[in-house]
Amino acid sequence: MSGRKNRDHIYIEPEADGAEKLYFPLAQSHASNSLQKKLTSKIEDPEQCDLIGNATIIYDDIRLYINDYRQRDGVSQSAAMLLDSLMIMATIDGLRSTLVRLPINEYMAIRGLKNVKEARAQARRDIDALERVKFEYRGTGRQREQWLKVSISGGTVGQTHRGDILFRFNEDFFDIFKVSERNKYIFMYFPREALYGNIRCHPHKYWLARKISEHKRMNLGKSNEDIISVATLLDACPTLPTYEEVMATGRAVRQRILSPFERDLDALRNSFAWEYIGLNEADMDYKSFVKATIKISWVAYPDTTNLGEEKAKRSKRAKKRG
Repeated sequence: MSGRKNRDHIYIEPEADGAEKLYFPLAQSHASNSLQKKLTSKIEDPEQCDLIGNATIIYDDIRLYINDYRQRDGVSQSAAMLLDSLMIMATIDGLRSTLVRLPINEYMAIRGLKNVKEARAQARRDIDALERVKFEYRGTGRQREQWLKVSISGGTVGQTHRGDILFRFNEDFFDIFKVSERNKYIFMYFPREALYGNIRCHPHKYWLARKISEHKRMNLGKSNEDIISVATLLDACPTLPTYEEVMATGRAVRQRILSPFERDLDALRNSFAWEYIGLNEADMDYKSFVKATIKISWVAYPDTTNLGEEKAKRSKRAKKRG
């Protein structure tokens, strides 16, 4: 990966070896990853909505505030995927501008969409959803005891215009990606095919790919870089029913959990192969499945030498400060 410094930011250039065809650079942080994981949450208690239908959803590490939740039925997976698509464009530009322009034809290519009229209409609905979201996350460093409140949208631009998707991010939202006083950003490589295709056919593919990509970036250089537990992946998939839900409604655990899980991992075959570690699939039941781990073997993953060196430098600086 080559980079050109631009004052406080890093401009990310495409990989020379063609790896950009399989992976996108995507800025990420603990707060942004928690947001994406919880963004499409469904309320479980009517009291989570106030009298006018605004929702408050509270977790240990993040609090979501979604206006008009009841009227709009929350936030859809396509809105989460649009957010990542916009952030990919912003990351490629080095997060230099909060105004992101994503041509509709490029978005359709990223998502594998065919009907431009439907794509525009869905993009407008998803922009509306993102503009209705605020969230709080726990600070780090000197702010570790604080809850910091952020809006995704900057509020001035969010529309489809002359064939483009335009979205203005809040500057505070960009701040959640900073990892040092020098305003550097961490990014992960995200499989292109995670965003591609029909959500109804593979509803879990996006969530699985995102968690696996986060895990690899977070553990870069460690022995578990490409090993992840099934339990972690299940927790990252809001689209999969829980074991308790399945047992309460028909007990078809393999049909509703195991098979869709494996099917949507298989749907990422252009990015990686996967296999269970030390598990006899012929004798596998849910108990052994949920305790299992998975090994990922990536296809043409970009060179991360520079990323690993930068991570080591950050770790040394953090130890000196500590």
